[in-house]
Amino acid sequence: MAEAVKSIKKDSKGNGIFVLIHEGKVIDDFTYSKGDEVTRDTVFGVASLGKWVAAFGVMKLVEQGKLELDAPVANYLTRWQLPPSQFDNEQVTIRRLLSHTAGITDGLGHNGFLTAEQVQPLEQHLTKALDADEGVNGQVMVGVEPGTQFKYSGGSYNLLQLIVEEVSGMSFSAYMNNEIFEPLNMTNTGYDKDQFGSNLAQYFDDNGDVRDYPYYTSLAATGLYTSANDLIKFLNQHIAVPATEDSTQDLLSAATLRNMRTPNAATMGIDIWGLGVMLFASNNADDFIIGHGGQSPSLNATLRVNPSTGNGIIMLTTGNRSLAADTATKWTLWETGNPDIYMLKNMIPEMLKTTAIGCLVILFMSLLYIFMARRKARKLAIR
Repeated sequence: MAEAVKSIKKDSKGNGIFVLIHEGKVIDDFTYSKGDEVTRDTVFGVASLGKWVAAFGVMKLVEQGKLELDAPVANYLTRWQLPPSQFDNEQVTIRRLLSHTAGITDGLGHNGFLTAEQVQPLEQHLTKALDADEGVNGQVMVGVEPGTQFKYSGGSYNLLQLIVEEVSGMSFSAYMNNEIFEPLNMTNTGYDKDQFGSNLAQYFDDNGDVRDYPYYTSLAATGLYTSANDLIKFLNQHIAVPATEDSTQDLLSAATLRNMRTPNAATMGIDIWGLGVMLFASNNADDFIIGHGGQSPSLNATLRVNPSTGNGIIMLTTGNRSLAADTATKWTLWETGNPDIYMLKNMIPEMLKTTAIGCLVILFMSLLYIFMARRKARKLAIR
């Protein structure tokens, strides 16, 4: 903890909270802010971390028999449909949307809108998102053969958001509040930033100046606001350890939770994604360190947990683009002794570079040996 706090103090430019969990219980925390006080109940925007929470809500509908993981999503849609493509749109399923393997090529994510009046209706946003990341088309469409590759997609979760609304008969925010947040007593969690008033954390940019949080159409993909205390309750839904800080009911069965963290996507031969949850590293117990991160301009959030031990980390920050992710990478190595997928991603190019240099050295030495051997043979022949 001390080493992490030292690093946080060095790199932070805004505010944040860092929480360590042991067997489902908080063992230490650290808060900091260059402005208003931050506590475990302070609400932060958490960007893509909300995808895991949204997936949890989707899987509740699966457990209830209202959704089938491997059914075409078209079965559940009346308000909007995927546009025609050169691929078979019937292969776009709930499972593939959750695991970013549906072939949706909208681009990475969404920046949100400055005012509530600018927020697009969900169907319009699916057709052409006006707040899409710069350089991407923002259109939810099938651009890669479904099931053939991992392709991270915010639009996949916008489509899941619509499916939840179609199947539940409620708005997405109302469904999540009624079925997930209220049962778990997550009283500082929701999708409307204005509901939190002065309890909403200040949003510092990279220069340490305060900016406004945006408004979102893409609630499931990036629009969640929550607190560290509420995320502790969510974390405890995913662990096998019985002694936890809350007494809330288990909303999903152990089998469903195991299904969520079963590999459904890989890159470079490494399992990286389950159903809505990232698989960061082996936990050395036939399972994974699981969780999700969130990154938006000057905002970074992370939640990771070892399901077998109940140990975990929560970090919510503004004023830094990668502080939470970097801290969680170190925690994963400390918890398991294994590098996470981000560390491996950075290591592989260096390993390939080292291997390439080694191969060139071997090739050079081999050619030099052949040259010297032939030269020696010619001298002997002359004699």
